[in-house]
Amino acid sequence: MRCLAVLGLRRSGLPAALLARRELAGARVVALDEGDAPPNDAVAQLRAAGVEVLCGADALLPESADLLVKSPGVPDESRAVQEALRRGVTLWSEVEFASRFLPNRVLGITGTNGKTTTTELAGAIFRDAGLPVAVGGNVGYALAGMPGEIAADAAVVAELSSFQLEHIERFRPDVAVLLNLTEDHIDRHGTYRGYADAKLRVFENQTDGDVALLCADDQGVLDELAAGRIGGGGRRLWFSSAPGREAGPGGEPLRAGVSADGELWLKAGGVRQPLGRAADLALRGEHNLQNSLAAAAACCALGVPPESAAGTLRTFGGVPHRLQVGGVVDGVTYVNDSKATNVDATLKALTAYSGPVHLILGGYDKGAAYDGLAAATEGLVRQVLLIGATAPQLEAAFAARRAAGAPQATPWVVCGDLEAAIIIAAREAAPGDVVLLSPACASWDQYRDYEQRGEHFLELVNRMRGADAS
Repeated sequence: MRCLAVLGLRRSGLPAALLARRELAGARVVALDEGDAPPNDAVAQLRAAGVEVLCGADALLPESADLLVKSPGVPDESRAVQEALRRGVTLWSEVEFASRFLPNRVLGITGTNGKTTTTELAGAIFRDAGLPVAVGGNVGYALAGMPGEIAADAAVVAELSSFQLEHIERFRPDVAVLLNLTEDHIDRHGTYRGYADAKLRVFENQTDGDVALLCADDQGVLDELAAGRIGGGGRRLWFSSAPGREAGPGGEPLRAGVSADGELWLKAGGVRQPLGRAADLALRGEHNLQNSLAAAAACCALGVPPESAAGTLRTFGGVPHRLQVGGVVDGVTYVNDSKATNVDATLKALTAYSGPVHLILGGYDKGAAYDGLAAATEGLVRQVLLIGATAPQLEAAFAARRAAGAPQATPWVVCGDLEAAIIIAAREAAPGDVVLLSPACASWDQYRDYEQRGEHFLELVNRMRGADAS
């Protein structure tokens, strides 16, 4: 190889460029960033390693480039990507590039919602079993940072986004999990079809020694199966949270499920093993029951004893920004679900609460429709507080329900920003109510990412708790 270029120099691109410099002796390595210049320490680190760095208007694809490795945050409309496509230069995602230097077994987890929770839960299952594991991908540790840094016998548990999967070539998880499929990232992929096709690529290189684990309860998954779009040669297994269900679609094996009396189970070696009762799970909500079954089944497929997985399911309390209780003020519980960046994630979050909910919605528009969300809140949500750039679209959806005479049309308030929403919610909520930040939208209109949005929510709650204590 004469020249490799890495595009995007943040969390994934930086380690990818350093990996290329270390592993590809004699090749020219050029790091490109078409946006704002990356942090000075990152640039210094790259240059010290012998990587050329080109930023802004200078970030042009070198004439000698044989391969362009693209960070997941870079869209295909990028100048360098378009130039690579025009010239026929090979284009890989960071995940594809990193996998060429990772001999480890890989558990890949994708889906529209629940990826981070399931990934972190799987990592905890391995750790609690005393087995070596590295958790990363779309969360935490970039895969390109793992070669040479993790033990050869460690399992890699990787959260995989559609952005990471859209430019793979040979990437092949030993166990690939598809949790669910609903509309998301239309702003990036253009259509639902483009988004779903990227997700389904997780299976395409699997062979008969691999496992493809799918949710038997998710309509999006079932639609792709019926259309013949779930390919690859992996052994297809299913999990289901439907009580009493014994098999997946078409009678295919159900690897994990729930008995009619609420007992979770897993089949290992053809024998049904108990995983504890659904009521004893530390994670709340129907979607987290599915996430728990998926994590346990996937980890046990890679050798974790079922009894060890069962112990972790009883103790794992979740991840930050996903149904995270931020505090209780004057009897009102404040919940941070900032990671709910699409409609389906918010709908799933609402299943975790049976009491009155004050729901904070809004943010950056990813091209979603909100009519179904407006209808689904009726009878579940006391009021909706709208923030961010999508407030007008959300207001139109709720107003349409009222105009149509929906008997339980949910009232709404346009608040503008999160602080105003919290103030209004605190004024209106009664003891026993829940104030839930579950925005159904991305955060990029007002925040750097969903984490910053969630941290601001927690900061506002803590401020109220401090005032309450004084």
